[in-house]
Amino acid sequence: MADVTIVSEHGSFRLIERQGRYAIVEVRNGAAYALGSDEGERPGADATPQGMAGVVAPDAWVGEEEARRTFADLTSRGDDLARKVW
Repeated sequence: MADVTIVSEHGSFRLIERQGRYAIVEVRNGAAYALGSDEGERPGADATPQGMAGVVAPDAWVGEEEARRTFADLTSRGDDLARKVW
């Protein structure tokens, strides 16, 4: 598998890059999970860079601008929810 880089981390979310394409995964308790799918299934793997890449569906890798926009949206919603809860 190609090299995978963790570009950014915020809370449980990781923005990762592989071969110029980007994806977002969630990491909890040492395991990485794909973002929710239409079927509701979330495959998991070890929270290593390769494990993170392995849970991402082939069509979930996107360009940097789209990935960063989605990552910012996810992390800001998480921050808002945390403020409401606490």
